[in-house]
Order: sequence, then C-alpha cells, then structure tokens
Amino acid sequence: MNYCRLYSPELLSRPTTGRSISGDLEFIPGISQVVDHCDGLLLIQATSAGYVANPATRRWARLPPCPMRDDAFRQIKCLVYDPTMSPHYEVFLVPSLPGKNPNPDMAQPKWPPSSHALQLQVFSSITGCWEERSFVREGEHREEVRDECCVIDSKIYWLGALYVLCSGFVLRISISSAKYRWVPRPSRVEFRQYGCLSLGRSEKGVYCAFQHDWQGLRIFHLNESSVQVGWELKHIVDFTSFARKLHERDSSEQHKGPWILQDINYYKYPYDNDEHREIVEDKFEWNSDDDNVLNTEDMVQGSYEGYISFLGFHPYKEIVFLNAALRRAVAYHWNTSKFQDLGNIYPEHYDESAFQFAQIETSYIHTPCWMDDFPGINLEARIED
Repeated sequence: MNYCRLYSPELLSRPTTGRSISGDLEFIPGISQVVDHCDGLLLIQATSAGYVANPATRRWARLPPCPMRDDAFRQIKCLVYDPTMSPHYEVFLVPSLPGKNPNPDMAQPKWPPSSHALQLQVFSSITGCWEERSFVREGEHREEVRDECCVIDSKIYWLGALYVLCSGFVLRISISSAKYRWVPRPSRVEFRQYGCLSLGRSEKGVYCAFQHDWQGLRIFHLNESSVQVGWELKHIVDFTSFARKLHERDSSEQHKGPWILQDINYYKYPYDNDEHREIVEDKFEWNSDDDNVLNTEDMVQGSYEGYISFLGFHPYKEIVFLNAALRRAVAYHWNTSKFQDLGNIYPEHYDESAFQFAQIETSYIHTPCWMDDFPGINLEARIED
C-alpha cells in the first residue's frame, strides 16, 4: 500500500514459518513508490529512475528512461509478466487523458483516438530497450467519454491480454495477436457524492469494483464468452448495514489481528530505527491456499458508520479486501456476505492532524514469485543471510 506522504510502501501480510518476504524496498535506490504489479513482480518509480523488482528474491533491474510524449496525454505504466510462460517481462506505456484542463480555451486532445491503429511504447527485457508497437483495432470506434467519477489507474494482465481502465473505457490489448478493442465501462454506476472505479483479477477472470458514496460497493465480472463482450453485475452491498465494532477498539488492541502491518516507515524513517528492524524482517508470506479466510466472531449488534474504500480483489477467490476508515483491513466474501477483520493498517505515528490528507493512495495484491531467473540490464541481487 502506498500511503500519502510516507516515504516507502507498506506491506500487510500474514505471519508464517515459511520463506521470508519483506515489504522493505531499501534495495531500490532512492525513495520508491509501487506503480504496478504482475504475478510477483513490482513496477517501481524511484527518485530518479524506474525499476522492475521481485521482493521475494530481492532481484531488480533498472529501466531505461521512458520515451516522452509531445501531447497532453499522460502515460499509464503497465507491467506484463507470466512466469509460467517466460522469465521475461514487458512494460507498456498506455496514453490516457489528464485531469480537467484549468484553461477552457485550450484545445483538449481527443480520446480514444479515431485512427484504426494504436501506437504504444513497450519495453522488453529481451531487448533491453523501448520500441514502438502497433495494435489494430477490433470492433467499433468509441466516442470520447469524460469520467465524472474517480478512475484509479487500474490495469491487469489475464490470459495473454492487458486490460487498462482509462477515460471511461477499458482498453483490452491482446499482446499475441497485436489487436485491441474498447470495452465500455460497467453501467449502473450512479453515485451522489463520490464514485471510484478499479479493475482486478480474481477467480473467474476480469472484475471491476465500483465504490460509491463511501459505504457502497458494486462488483462486476467481464463476460468474454460471447462476441458481445460486456459486464455482468455480480454483487451489491451497502456497508452501513454491517454490524461492526472496529471503532470501539482501544489503543492496546491496535496491532492485534491475524495479519501484520510491517510499519516500514516507522522503523526506517527518520532515524533508521535498528531496534525494531527485526520486526520488519520477520517472516511473512501470502497463503492463498488457506480456506479458513472467513471469521464472524467479531460480529456485534449495531451499524458501521465509518467510510469504506476498496483495496483489491483476492487473486483466486471471490473475495475483496477493504480499508475500513484507515484503521482496519477487512476481507469480504461477497457470495456469503461474510467478512474477516485482518488487522491494523494505520501506520505508527501516521498523525492525521499533521497529514491532512492521510490516506492510502494505491494498493496492490501481491502474490510472491520465487523464480530466481530474472533478466534485465543493470541487474543486481541482494543475498540475505
């Protein structure tokens, strides 16, 4: 999780007696922020360069500078990697419209482009350089759409295709066939005050979560089994109806929970606190095969009045992870409407009075990859004792 105004990302994970994984990205030079992930690898933007890294093996490669665009489009960075097929990875730069232009007299670029071909910059670890690739459009051209709700730079890789949520559409790029198509965003995404869309990969493929008005959530699944690709509404929930006791926990219980926040920023900054380093370097891993995910022991009478935000989809099961008012992480199984309080996600000394915008900016569901074969230029490895 990338927290607003904290130096390093934080890792929330379940303790284990297995192999060790730390969320500390100190092996990457400079201040780091995770901008994407794919099957165990992280795409990282550091102070002066971009990197692809495997936190499980502590191997990393520096990317050459990204090609610059001469238009008003911003670039969404997308990582593509499938260890079952190849140890090599690719990074895509997908153009997307910037935010609202403060100058109404300035012409806005058109999106999506009306041309039949889409030109993208792609980095390949095989060649070690950026190159321009052309993708031919499938289906009809879509008219420009301006999103009124917030759109997180969501992107996922699934069965040889890259899906990117941008500017009111999902851009589906088939890498093997060099084709692309525009998929309309899910319908029935009305909201009153706040709405946010994000993509994810879960049990049956590609999903989209629509969080609205701080306590509502709708979950859609992308049906690609027919010629007419479209979204199917799978679940609607209003979390105000949930009986929760999260806000009644006292400070002594703040860190209790089956999962542990490593609190990397507290142990490292600003004084490199060696006394607590052993806690940061404890053994953690993601256990996706444990079926004992759901727990209703904390259910009490009453309603939950705090805000809920979306953290991500479980990669293999129909479960979503939620942020409950920046205090607790919750696993919610939408088929049975059951949930589990995973633990504290409020970093130590993360003072809301000092940080007026205290929040989780972006979050990623990381599944470790233990493959040691990691190609790339400027490759280095950190050997742990």
